[in-house]
Amino acid sequence: MNNSIFWARYLTVLTLTFGALATTSAHADDDTLTTPELLVTTGATPLPTKEVASSFTIITEQDIKRFQYRSLVDALKQVPGLSVVQQGVAGTVTSVFTRGSNSNQTLVLLNGQPINDPSSPSGAFNFANLMLDNVDRIEVVRGPQSALYGSQAIGGVVNIITKQDANKPQTTVRVEAGTLGTLNTSASTTGNTEGVSYFASLNRQATNGRDITPTRNRFGAPEEKDGFENVSGSLQLNGKLSDTLRASGFVQFGTARVDTDDDTPGAGLGSQSRTKQLSLQGSVDGIFMDGRYMPSVTVAYNQYRRYDYNTPDTYSTTDSLSNNRSESISISADNSYQVTDWNLASLGFKYSHERFETNGYYLSTFFNSLSDTEASTSTVSVYGSDHIKIADNFFVTVSGRFDMPKAFQNKFTYSIAPTYEITQTNTRLTASYGTAFKTPALYERFGSSASTFGPYIGNPNLKAEKSHGWEVGFEQSLFDDVAKFGVTYFKNRIENSINTVYPVGYSTSVNGAPYTAFGFESFIEINPFTNVSVRADYTYLGLDLEPGSSPLYRRPRHTVNGTIAWQATDRLSLGSTLQWIGSFTDVADLAPFYGPTRPYAVVNLASTFQLTDNIELSAKINNLFDRNYEPTYGYQATRIEALAGIAVTF
Repeated sequence: MNNSIFWARYLTVLTLTFGALATTSAHADDDTLTTPELLVTTGATPLPTKEVASSFTIITEQDIKRFQYRSLVDALKQVPGLSVVQQGVAGTVTSVFTRGSNSNQTLVLLNGQPINDPSSPSGAFNFANLMLDNVDRIEVVRGPQSALYGSQAIGGVVNIITKQDANKPQTTVRVEAGTLGTLNTSASTTGNTEGVSYFASLNRQATNGRDITPTRNRFGAPEEKDGFENVSGSLQLNGKLSDTLRASGFVQFGTARVDTDDDTPGAGLGSQSRTKQLSLQGSVDGIFMDGRYMPSVTVAYNQYRRYDYNTPDTYSTTDSLSNNRSESISISADNSYQVTDWNLASLGFKYSHERFETNGYYLSTFFNSLSDTEASTSTVSVYGSDHIKIADNFFVTVSGRFDMPKAFQNKFTYSIAPTYEITQTNTRLTASYGTAFKTPALYERFGSSASTFGPYIGNPNLKAEKSHGWEVGFEQSLFDDVAKFGVTYFKNRIENSINTVYPVGYSTSVNGAPYTAFGFESFIEINPFTNVSVRADYTYLGLDLEPGSSPLYRRPRHTVNGTIAWQATDRLSLGSTLQWIGSFTDVADLAPFYGPTRPYAVVNLASTFQLTDNIELSAKINNLFDRNYEPTYGYQATRIEALAGIAVTF
């Protein structure tokens, strides 16, 4: 029996024993499963969740702790409507496909500010390198959201909201170790000094991992371990400038290194990727006219450095290097005004600029090439929304935005989202309609690179992608919220979708035929006791491809997510997650190196025990049943992994 399975079974028995001993002392008054009441990702001003019509999911700090999500990838796997596809083990490139849209059509925000990497080949965000030690909550809003957030929000928006400060000064140190050579450490401190509150964190996660490449693609090469290391830190400062003005500043940095075996022919098994990221944000917020007028000015800056390289080895002569650098800056001014008790209006202005440069080389048996590219662009935007309360159970939000991207036609997007609650039956009805767009990534327009299959040459004549979509749904509560269930049907038509094609001798990007993504998201949640919550989500996705459309990969037709949360005692918390992914096609034109994936199911089990007021113990088992599966065809995921940790707060 290998060490992974031994420790996994030991921790399983230990966790379930804790639960069995604790069943007689469950807290009837525990409120840790309470649903949050505000949604931040609604534009300039947060709104009560019951007044929001668009489909959303909120992952709270309590969820992160209960299920021991360590990375953004871990947390998003449980969100309905999302297909989270990772190229193997922890740290490898991870894409998110929202409701059938492309991976570069989901906008990612950090505290409300975009952080997508301009040097990414398609503009898609790599979710693999964002850890959660400093995260307070994650909000996912599905459906076209360009009327609020501009380019890229065709499929939806993911907003990562970091911790601000605590009610009292405290410092927490956490150490977690596990099989596969995993060692995770973190420290955070919060407090208040001379009217300035702060929250600071430092985090390191490292693992030896397992071989990403399956046996069939190693061509006789021995199995190796593909490791991952991530170091990140952040600092949040908040302070009052006056009775009506408040200032805040935020900085976050991260460095990551991961082994990224390339399973394409002749590319070798020793490739690596290194990433550095820096985010800076500063804002001044005001509150005037007895709290009715709330202006805000925000400046945000992001910088990325990414190095992808492969050196010759026994099994390949390929020698390649890709050196990518990018930065973006934005300045926005938002104004919210409570016109009446039933009407909240907002108006904003934003300027954003981004640039990237890349250089490198590719040397192989087939051909040699060099690349050297630099490009930039900017956008000016004006936007506004109006949120109206009609009685106590009918709410409507209307939003519009006018974007003026450089070198493209001006884009006007809009959305309308009404919701109505039938109070007599505890039924909530929702509907929304919106338009969205995405300007092509700088790399798609001006980039150049090389691979085994030939050089890539950007297409400066690309058109902006655009979409219009709608959804309608209901949510029903029963027996004073002991049970809930609901269904939302969605449909989104995407035009000018950008695809990569392979003319003879090279590859490039072109606008393809339109396609329609449709389906439904359903859920059932049962809270038989105040300390127990069970939820299951099922997502069905259909794709209607018109003649001339390129195939769409990595979008499973069927997805099931499940969670069980049990506050067994006032000190012991148990949580379990389930994910079942149906089969999907993955770049089948390159078979046998790519092809259809097989369905797989993964179960994780987590527990935390408050040993004393200052010491917390944790244990987790990932992939409890030791499934061997490939989340992306040709890249295998980690098998069973057991972890145990301790956190000390003082």
